[in-house]
Amino acid sequence: MFFGINNSKFFSVLFLSFMIFFVGALTLTLYAEEADSEKNPLLLTGYRMNDLLIEEGQRSTEIELYFSKNVVNMMVSENNKKCFRLLDNKGSEIPIQVEMADDQIERERRHIIKISIQNIEPLKDYKLMISSDLEAKNGIKLKNQIEMAFTTLGIIK
Repeated sequence: MFFGINNSKFFSVLFLSFMIFFVGALTLTLYAEEADSEKNPLLLTGYRMNDLLIEEGQRSTEIELYFSKNVVNMMVSENNKKCFRLLDNKGSEIPIQVEMADDQIERERRHIIKISIQNIEPLKDYKLMISSDLEAKNGIKLKNQIEMAFTTLGIIK
């Protein structure tokens, strides 16, 4: 007996109290995450395009995409690599390379995804598609698909 209370009753009450607290805390956490996604959604906050001449006559375009949350963490990186497509003006898919830093080593690059495109043609229209399945480390996804249209530069001779 513990303080005049049967041990099995005491532990039952203690366990029940703990479970009520745990379920309440879990519900509060889920509500807080849902409220956070409304206040702080995952957004594309900016981008930078670099047009490079890598070899004589060979071009490369790099697009750095800046997001409002960590989108490169190893928990979401494999999913996020599949969320990008590049289409030409005829709707044909163009091969791209999606590059992400390791957020444990380069913490300052955890919001940046780089898209590299090789042998892109000059003075052509392209469209980069970002799927609404793109996900941040905390589980928040883009609300809508993003389409970025651009035209490549001509070659200066």
